[in-house]
Amino acid sequence: MKKSLVLIAGSVKTKEALHHQLKQLLGDYISIDSYAIDEGFVWPLTADVVLYSSEVVKFEANRKLVIETNHSIVGKRTLHHEYIDLLLRIPSGRRVLVVNDDYDAAVELIQSLYRLGIDHIEFFPFKKEQVFYEDIYIAISPGEAHLAPPYMKEVIDIGVRLFDMTTVLEIVKDCGLDESISVIISDRYIRNIIELQRKLMEAEQLTKRVNEHIQNVVDTVDDGILAIDVNEIITVFNKGMEAILRVPMEQAIGQPISRILPQQEIVEFIRTGIEDNKYFNMNGVDSVVFRFPMLQENKIVVTFKSVSQAFEIEKTAQREFRNQGFVAKYSFEDIIGEHASLIACKQVAKKLALSDHPILIQGETGTGKELFAHAIHKQSNRKNGPFVAVNCSAFTESLLESELFGYEEGTFTGAKKGGKKGLFELADNGTIFLDEIGDISLHVQSHLLRVLQEQEIRRVGGRKIIPINVRVIAATNKNIQKKIEDSSFRSDLFYRLNVLGFHIPSLRLRKQDIPLLIRHFISKSGRWISVEEEVMQTMMEHNWPGNIRELKGVLDYMLAVSDGRSVTTKDVPGDRFHSSEQSRALWHTEYNFAKTVLEMREHLCILETIKRCNDAGKAASREYISLQSMEYDAFLSPQQVRLRLTHLQEEGFVVKGKGRAGTKITSAGVDYLRFLKTQQNTTTTI
Repeated sequence: MKKSLVLIAGSVKTKEALHHQLKQLLGDYISIDSYAIDEGFVWPLTADVVLYSSEVVKFEANRKLVIETNHSIVGKRTLHHEYIDLLLRIPSGRRVLVVNDDYDAAVELIQSLYRLGIDHIEFFPFKKEQVFYEDIYIAISPGEAHLAPPYMKEVIDIGVRLFDMTTVLEIVKDCGLDESISVIISDRYIRNIIELQRKLMEAEQLTKRVNEHIQNVVDTVDDGILAIDVNEIITVFNKGMEAILRVPMEQAIGQPISRILPQQEIVEFIRTGIEDNKYFNMNGVDSVVFRFPMLQENKIVVTFKSVSQAFEIEKTAQREFRNQGFVAKYSFEDIIGEHASLIACKQVAKKLALSDHPILIQGETGTGKELFAHAIHKQSNRKNGPFVAVNCSAFTESLLESELFGYEEGTFTGAKKGGKKGLFELADNGTIFLDEIGDISLHVQSHLLRVLQEQEIRRVGGRKIIPINVRVIAATNKNIQKKIEDSSFRSDLFYRLNVLGFHIPSLRLRKQDIPLLIRHFISKSGRWISVEEEVMQTMMEHNWPGNIRELKGVLDYMLAVSDGRSVTTKDVPGDRFHSSEQSRALWHTEYNFAKTVLEMREHLCILETIKRCNDAGKAASREYISLQSMEYDAFLSPQQVRLRLTHLQEEGFVVKGKGRAGTKITSAGVDYLRFLKTQQNTTTTI
């Protein structure tokens, strides 16, 4: 009868990987059952040998379970051999974050990597409470890649760590297996590594063929291409350079560049040039020489391009930008509505489109500000130029700055070779749409002001001034006047942006358009389906704080869950459209947080004050909330406000910020505030 082994791992993924390894090596000789703490157990556990994936797992399992066994082993883990090449490909000297679900496990993995000789990179253990790691943009993880900080440019999953050979042989010993079996199992273990070596050799051959292919491709390029190393020795010299200099490649490679290039001024530019490119006349041909330093490899790549070719490439690039989607997709016909306020808004926008001045579009979230921006560009004299849209709130300050204005090579870790064009450059001779302009920092605001004033930009980390011809359309759902008052938005930028401006009406002010919008969205979905009158009435009664975006989201949900013939009241999502009596009954069961009328009044005061501040684009301070509480007949000192905010944060209704960041209300807090207002009305009626 086979001896029994029980494997206990932390996660399901780890369990599956380790079970597969044990089955492959020992499955012929012992019976193997595997469990993960994350998925529960069959209780109690009985086996000849119990194998734990780590000390932490052993502690957790013995705390929760009764385990009967003759032998228990805490397995030693090592790097999965199939993923070693991923680590070896990381450039030498890079700082790398090691991500695991436990800090000690991350440290243990780092120690294992160093013992295996993977020491060409510097490893740092991941801490769950640490958000940012300076100068680290690559992360590796043994199956826990989802825990890596979201800003990481590259996350490499190196697979679940497997048991090492000493652990496998210890299992053989504790199961009382014959020594000859140990030899067979060792051979199986080594065979896996031999198979990996075979794959690496095949990859090496493939790399050699790829390099030969790349050399052939470089030789077919019309431009002259050469590269020099730190000693100014030519390491790359293509057939294009052969034609330009009339020197065979075999004679050029390995020679100092000063011996091969006849014009000393070109040699000096390649050696020490500050500019990216420079004009030269070579053998009567006007050429532009481009210089690309490769800092990590201590090499310089140089291309020689004729001026006529450069002009053609620039025109091709402009066409390609349009082909890549930098075009306006919507016209004024795509803006649906027959309400007088919307028609008037469209008429104004059409007139503004004919001007080249900046436009500021204001309106609540979901009202269609981006649609108007697209339509204005298509109606303008720039309609054949690029249209570039960017959501300013989707980026951090530094990322937004580099996205808008571009950056030079080497400006920061991870920057592209040769730098990168910013969105303003890509929008040259066209329009750039800056959505959520009210969320940008004062630092970026100052740069944007200069663009509007001078029609020129300078890349991040660069010194060259780049002239541009771009029309700016900005949009915001924030109260800019309020932000100017609290000094979070520059008044001079506002006046520059608001040369031409208009406000898009919210959906609750033009509810007559709701049936029209619903029919439009159903038509766009490609389905023939009706909407019950009661559902339509419910939609008409809702205030739609998310405007058309919310309406479309709700309709998409109802179309997805409907029976395919008609949308009925049972398809309406959740309790969003319950009657006030139903909502009140539902809220009574959901919110038992406030125990007394006084507590409810205090919560109402705090949440309503925070929401009012947030709606105005500000965060609420304790002192301001305390001052406002006097109007609610429930005066609270700043200390009392602090305690109430702590309790509200524990319930998920607010998020407290440090210092001037103030406090912000959550979506759950908005629902709770709505409930409190309903209860207040009920109490008043009684």
